[in-house]
Amino acid sequence: MLAEGHTRLTLLHDLLQPERLIEIVDVGANPISAPDYQPLFAAGLARVTGFEPQEAAFKALEPMQSETARFFPFAVGDGTDKELKVCKTSGFTSLLEPNIKTFDFLGRYHRAGRVLERIEMPTKRLDDIEGLGQVDFLKIDIQGGEVDVFNHAREALKTCAAVMTEVAFVPLYEDQPLVDTQMAVMREQGFQLHKFMFVKSIPISSKLAGATIPNKVARNQLIDGDAVFIKDLFDLGDAPDERLKHLALLAEGCFRSPDLVVRCLSLLVERGTIAEADCAAYLTELEHA
Repeated sequence: MLAEGHTRLTLLHDLLQPERLIEIVDVGANPISAPDYQPLFAAGLARVTGFEPQEAAFKALEPMQSETARFFPFAVGDGTDKELKVCKTSGFTSLLEPNIKTFDFLGRYHRAGRVLERIEMPTKRLDDIEGLGQVDFLKIDIQGGEVDVFNHAREALKTCAAVMTEVAFVPLYEDQPLVDTQMAVMREQGFQLHKFMFVKSIPISSKLAGATIPNKVARNQLIDGDAVFIKDLFDLGDAPDERLKHLALLAEGCFRSPDLVVRCLSLLVERGTIAEADCAAYLTELEHA
């Protein structure tokens, strides 16, 4: 087993020795909770560029600014002017209009999704942002505006290793693109669905008197979740070494896919980039996980 202070992530990084930090772009960086990439950032293996248009959320991000974390107070989208709907619950704030019909069907979210303020603001296309540089990993959570970002980030995503995006199964916002639309847009740009980090489901509401459904069988309506897409998943053998190294580190330290890590290691061994014997320590720790 590893000595205290060492992790599988450390072992993997020492094995791979990437040439540079992983470049992470976080669209919708509202710090409601720690991002999934936090282990990579905390280990000093990644640099983050984040975008957050909500004033209060951006103020919470400002103390985190550093040489490896920069944040900007604007919305990313299709480059047109939009109206930000600031909702009662910060996590519901969106450029789209909350869908009251869906709230009525679900019997919830009316209070959380109540619009308190409407703010006109421009959006910026990811491909137009000066100084953005390389994007290795895109994390996006902007309540329904994801497809607008993808459609105007074609250059940025050409060499991106992976995308983690919130996907919706029901339209919590009017005209919200759902998971099938996101999958189609991602496939067009060479990304294949790899996994769901989680999916959220709730009971369908009913007014039938006396109806009591056991909780273990009641939570059936899918709502949303986070999905991971991998660039050229079926053609990883053609990916550059550096992308494979970053993908392996992301799979270990962000979206917890050790089988994908091992696939990347296998390809790097086949190329002679790393030695098979040097993989032993990581693989041993993986066996004990």
